Amino acid sequence: MESFWQELKSLLKTLFCFVVALMLVPLLLLSFLCAHFGNELSNYVLSIKYPNLTISKSKKIRTLIDTPKNAGVFHFLLQVEGNCDFERIRMAYAQNLTDLRDKTGILRFPKLRQKLVTCWGHYAWVNDSSGFNINNHVLLSTHKYRGRPVTESNIQEYVSELATKYIPSDLPQWQVIVIPNSDSTQPYYILIKLHHLIIAEEEDLHVSEMLLLHDPHKRTMMTLSDGLGDNSNPKLSRFVRKPEHISRLINHIIHLVICRWQKFIYEFESLETPDGSTSSNQVGNLSQLASLVVIVLVNVILGYIRSRTMLKKLKRRSVSYRNEVGRFQTVRLLLNRELEQRNLNWWVARNAVYKSLQPTNLAKVWTRFLWRLNLNHVLLLPYHIYCECLAFGDVLIKGKTSYTSTYCARLHLYVPLLLYAQLEFFKIIWELFQAPRNIYEVLFEQPTKELNILHKKSYAGRKIVSFGRSIDGAQLRTRNQGKFNSDLRESDFSLTCLAGAVHDYFNTFSGDLKVPNYLNTTCRTIDKGYFTDRSGDKSENIGGVVFLQLPLRQPDANHTKELHQIVERIRKQQIIIYLASIGQTKYSLLTSLLPHVITKIFINFFSYNFPITITEIYGATAEFQAAWGQKVQDVLLFRPPQSKTCLSLNLHRFGDKYRLAVMADTHLAPDHTVITRSFEQYMETITL
Repeated sequence: MESFWQELKSLLKTLFCFVVALMLVPLLLLSFLCAHFGNELSNYVLSIKYPNLTISKSKKIRTLIDTPKNAGVFHFLLQVEGNCDFERIRMAYAQNLTDLRDKTGILRFPKLRQKLVTCWGHYAWVNDSSGFNINNHVLLSTHKYRGRPVTESNIQEYVSELATKYIPSDLPQWQVIVIPNSDSTQPYYILIKLHHLIIAEEEDLHVSEMLLLHDPHKRTMMTLSDGLGDNSNPKLSRFVRKPEHISRLINHIIHLVICRWQKFIYEFESLETPDGSTSSNQVGNLSQLASLVVIVLVNVILGYIRSRTMLKKLKRRSVSYRNEVGRFQTVRLLLNRELEQRNLNWWVARNAVYKSLQPTNLAKVWTRFLWRLNLNHVLLLPYHIYCECLAFGDVLIKGKTSYTSTYCARLHLYVPLLLYAQLEFFKIIWELFQAPRNIYEVLFEQPTKELNILHKKSYAGRKIVSFGRSIDGAQLRTRNQGKFNSDLRESDFSLTCLAGAVHDYFNTFSGDLKVPNYLNTTCRTIDKGYFTDRSGDKSENIGGVVFLQLPLRQPDANHTKELHQIVERIRKQQIIIYLASIGQTKYSLLTSLLPHVITKIFINFFSYNFPITITEIYGATAEFQAAWGQKVQDVLLFRPPQSKTCLSLNLHRFGDKYRLAVMADTHLAPDHTVITRSFEQYMETITL
């Protein structure tokens, strides 16, 4: 009876939160309209007042909290095998990035040449880039640090010192620092600094292009099954499972529509002569005319979308670009081109209609229709029944059938897809109903209120880094043989070791403040494609954000089980938060709802309560290839902590190697290195 009242109380709380959320929807819509038109007005006024500037329209969270002293500059460290050829690297950056032009002769990535300035609290790009010099951005550092050759023993201190230095404000905000090796048997390093606005506003620029990396083993050909299966690595902790069956059904429908359209096009390619022209007497009836009209309309619509997209890109790349062709003129030109290619005009259309309405042709059409109807539904009926029986037997015995045109095969394909997709849809509806309550509990009730040393410190904005050596995952599994399964994943163990390392860091300040039992953190995942893919959506490889209460104590089996239970609770409770953060990453949905001032207040509040961010970076292989031909042994990402967040922990897992990279505020030095040392120790010694 007690459990019944608890369930009822929980349901009433969920219903109350959902009703309150519905009541806030009109207010959010009004806030969205005010914020949108306010931003458009301010951008218009600034563009008129400062015609030599291009005002940034980015609504990313980092843009709102970015300051010159605490800028969102991402750091990437490449460990490259072989001799260091600086001129070759500089030429690669010039040819592939700064000097690269499109077919119209316009620079493809103009913002790599433009300065970034602030204007009335907004970022803006200086249109004049005549003073750009690549030698100010691709730099050759010395192979010695404090009088000693740069090796693995002192590379951390050297890179950390380079990370503390700001990029000069009178230069475009990116920099490539090549750290040569003094011994040819040792790798050399490349440190890339990149302001987040360059990636956010340079639409065609991917991170992989800035790093000049690609995956040598990545497939360039796609198969029909791509996107229809689940290719996730079971050893990795995906915080929230994506709706599998709905996406599979959508992908299948899209694939089916494309195949049907290609078949439709192929059936009417006989209307075209080998030289590509079309004669008028080949459009002989009304059905052929209607088919050609449909093809022409679809091609005109697709061509218009492509032309407008290209026009927007050209305007973004060059402020001085002017297009003399209007919207209606563009449609007219595309329509005329399609009609000329198919030699389609009013005379051809009238002739086709006239021929189709002749009594003899009408009789032929109806006779052909009735013959096909009788042939398929009467004469061939026994054969169709025979095929259906064979397909039914294949489905029962083999679970699949080669008779794909039968009703049995179609039912076998679509009924499970539709059933599971509907179940997932209803689950999504239930999650939406629970979302207001879950969001309230995750953001306000569940976070620990314990103070820690990070709340007591003041921060400078400059960043320092620390990173450990690679840890072999095979040795980890050998030491804990038989311990990892679906109830206890390997990623849970790595997070446990990370929690133990953070505990050791707080323990160094135990004399000033007690080590908290739990620590509020934000977590997200990044796929290896973030470093290697050069096509598609740039945010496709970036996962959503979840909020994790990290238990802090010495790692052991109980600690790992507790962390596993926390992650499983996140999977059930934070689905909407995860999806909403993906929407923010791709489309800036959340920051568009409120005015920037209110958004900044919320960001500062939550970043104070969640002072540490954890990023899990994973990939099936650990192989990278540089554009200048050398093998890259390892890649490290340092995501900059901003606002009140002061510590960024980036856990890399490429192939079977683990490696931790830490970026922290300079006021946390030198104790931030405790985290990397403790993480290595726990990963190499702890046995569950």
